[in-house]
Amino acid sequence: MICHKPAQTREVALVLSSEEKLYVLLVGVTFDGSESILDLLGSHRVEDIREVLVGLSLQVVRVYVKGSVAYLFVTRSIGKSSQLLYMLKAFDSSTPNDKCSLRSLEQVQAELFEKQICGGLKLSIFQYSMVLFWQGGHEGLKSSVLSNPYELLVALNMKLKMNGIEEPWFSRSLFVIGGHVLVCVEDIFQFSSLLNNACSSPYFSLDSSCNIADISEMVIEQGETCCITLAIKSSTSKAGSSTKTQKRAGMSSKKWKLKWFSQESLSQFVALVKAIHLGMTLSPLLVRYKS
Repeated sequence: MICHKPAQTREVALVLSSEEKLYVLLVGVTFDGSESILDLLGSHRVEDIREVLVGLSLQVVRVYVKGSVAYLFVTRSIGKSSQLLYMLKAFDSSTPNDKCSLRSLEQVQAELFEKQICGGLKLSIFQYSMVLFWQGGHEGLKSSVLSNPYELLVALNMKLKMNGIEEPWFSRSLFVIGGHVLVCVEDIFQFSSLLNNACSSPYFSLDSSCNIADISEMVIEQGETCCITLAIKSSTSKAGSSTKTQKRAGMSSKKWKLKWFSQESLSQFVALVKAIHLGMTLSPLLVRYKS
């Protein structure tokens, strides 16, 4: 998982000892990339955990420790977040930490999404997931300014090879609402500010969107990659603050490539898109599997 601590954004591993002590270990690699190395970032007694904040679909967990220490764990996985909450004795534990409070900010995030992306419309969110995103033929991705250090980290570390050329992945938050798929930039570094409505800039901004009826093909990569490719008949462009103000760039073919962080989230997306597509077009979506 990705961890953000002041002035640091790194991949970490967490270990809970038999003495109820939590160790936060930085994960690195040797210079030649032959093996992983671990460095101690911090260690804390579980009883010193004071507050835990969780976000939509348990993709992000903010942990406050006694002594003004805080971590932002970007798990991008319900399973990993649930395991983390169990380790912290904040959830579903036979010996809970009575000094720790568990709070959810998902309602605040949902309201910001409606306000900043949907123009204030109340829309049902069928799915929300953090993904890695690549869009073929979208020059804006190559030239866009990265919104925060976390996105920069992901872009540098994750590259996709297309036609022999390496292209960076971008960290995005994906929403399925109504008959649309929206791909948004989420400023998770403002996550803790949501508690007091103290965000200094928009928390969500729209990167790309598509009408599910315009998806002509879905290619699912088999194995552990959790990747899918969507062929979209009509191109979509960046929009303003409301989905109602989107402008289409004309009929052409676009490709989206999405990398998920759990098979469960990928399967949910595939089932949703297939069902919604069938209801909108009266014809099944072409789905292919690639080994």
